[in-house]
Amino acid sequence: MKKTKQILLAAAAVLSLPLCSVRALAERDENKAFEEFMDSEFKEAMESDYLTLHFTVKDYEKMGIDKPDLVVGDATWESYEEAYQDGVETVKELESFDYEKLSDENKINYQNYLFYLNRLNEMNSMPLFDFALAPNAVLDNLTVNFTEFVFYREEDINDYLEVLSTADDYIDECIDLTKRQASEGYFMCDQALESTLESIDKFVAKTDDNELIIIFDKSIDAMEGLSEEFRQEYKERNREIVLNEYIPAYQRAGEELKKLQGSRKWGDSVYDLPGGKEYYEALLKYKTSTDMTPQEIFDFSDAYLRSMLQEYMMLMYTSAGDFDEKRPEEDAETVLHFLQDHLEDFPEGPKVNFIASYLDPSVANPSTVAYYLNPPVDDVTENVIRINGDAVSDTNELFTTLAHEGFPGHCYQITWFLDQKPHPLRSVISNMGYTEGWAMYVQDYAWQYSGLTPDSAELQRYDQNVNYMLNAVCDVAINGLGYDEEKLGEYLTSLGLGDGFAKDMYDFCVEQPALITPYGIGVIQFLKLKDMATGALGDDFNLKEFNTVLLTGGDRPFAMVESDVRAYIESKGGTPSDPTVPIPSPVFPVPTPESESSGISFWIPLAIGGVCLALFAGLWLLRKKNRRKNVFDHEA
Repeated sequence: MKKTKQILLAAAAVLSLPLCSVRALAERDENKAFEEFMDSEFKEAMESDYLTLHFTVKDYEKMGIDKPDLVVGDATWESYEEAYQDGVETVKELESFDYEKLSDENKINYQNYLFYLNRLNEMNSMPLFDFALAPNAVLDNLTVNFTEFVFYREEDINDYLEVLSTADDYIDECIDLTKRQASEGYFMCDQALESTLESIDKFVAKTDDNELIIIFDKSIDAMEGLSEEFRQEYKERNREIVLNEYIPAYQRAGEELKKLQGSRKWGDSVYDLPGGKEYYEALLKYKTSTDMTPQEIFDFSDAYLRSMLQEYMMLMYTSAGDFDEKRPEEDAETVLHFLQDHLEDFPEGPKVNFIASYLDPSVANPSTVAYYLNPPVDDVTENVIRINGDAVSDTNELFTTLAHEGFPGHCYQITWFLDQKPHPLRSVISNMGYTEGWAMYVQDYAWQYSGLTPDSAELQRYDQNVNYMLNAVCDVAINGLGYDEEKLGEYLTSLGLGDGFAKDMYDFCVEQPALITPYGIGVIQFLKLKDMATGALGDDFNLKEFNTVLLTGGDRPFAMVESDVRAYIESKGGTPSDPTVPIPSPVFPVPTPESESSGISFWIPLAIGGVCLALFAGLWLLRKKNRRKNVFDHEA
């Protein structure tokens, strides 16, 4: 639907004013019009999807927002064309504003929104590639939405049940969409299909003890002011929907997917599909918060990976560190409080509370170690972190996972920015490369507080970074540049790693394309900027000041972040320049994954789940009218 906004212009009568006043009025009017445009865009986003609204705003009536229809969403083929046309028109409207007349804050909002809309429009123009029933898509996200749903008042219970009752229709639309894609030869690869079917089987195996029933019952019992009669009525309604509609819809999805096995006509990677190169380039830009092509990202990241690998190899042969050194056993909330008390290198954020709990295996996505659920924009005090206990291997991984999801990671970064009172539209604009890159950057930082000996902490820090970088670079090589398993093996050999795990790496990257790129490419971007600042400022470099620059402006494309860092360096009297990244040839062969002495894995079968902004069920569509910041993409 085309929207029109009235941009206020200086009327003829003001020409009698002094020139400075005319200019001031024009600038004021342009900013006012732009802010009205953002208000309208946010309101439209909230009023177009109920789950998006519920997870974004706690008191929507106070913000003048009308409740949307109580449905999960629209997963029809036609919705892509509608979203694309809507996005194109919104870009035109956005570009009608005089950018130079906007305030500094509005310029940031303008650039952010334009980058985001362009990324969505690119992907919405290619619906054949958007596999709704693939891993980390609709089925996983739907369940997270419903298990994380919070009842603020009794009205929310009825709303929840109404929306839940439409999930089966939504899944059926996803099945129809998948059939249409398959009829043209576009279907997930066998590895992805196997993962989806395993996830479905795990979820539907639980009936009366299904998490959607257990969690709902606990929430109803905790709700104050309900009579026992209403409690039982609500519980029975929910149970009936879950058992007779929701679970059967998952079972239908599994049955239909099995029938479609073998529908894919071309290879396993995104690159193998007709038009896949173009789609992956659009997806990669969205996932990594950059405008770079796959080749540019590969060249840039390969250089950093090789440099870090060289340092890591030297460290493994010379360090007294020990991969077996572990932190003591502590519960998750104790670790989070410890991390919260070690933020001296970061600007002060708001006082927030949090809970950290473990997911039931039946609803724990195997591709997710943990996730953070963003708070509503109008109440940042209560925060939630969920952990997949089956995916956390030891106390060290728990520590870094909580640094990633909690402090100074997602919980700190997001609540800090929301505490600056940005325009609420920013809460539904996704820059996953930034958010996951930030969390990886501070996860790297947190090793110094791990309690391990410095040598062991450094060794494990390098291992963590190299693993994520390696996965991300290989993903770009396979899905963006067309590397097959043989060529991937040659590339791994060129890194000094050998080709022994080329097949495992290849299978992982084709199963969930671009899953790791926000993490691996994102952390490279942040480390590059830190290298730039330390190299230019030397002893004048201040980590707290630098981190403040990174945080100010919130999550945004890396071109904007780099511009801010360059300005910061110049303000300190330094001269910014791209840091030199050597591309050395390996001096030593890296011990193989089976080597007991190295403790190194060199590929990560699980990705840390990032920002979970409701994980709304239509997230995989990435449509403007149902826009949410991702998590797994979130985010993994």
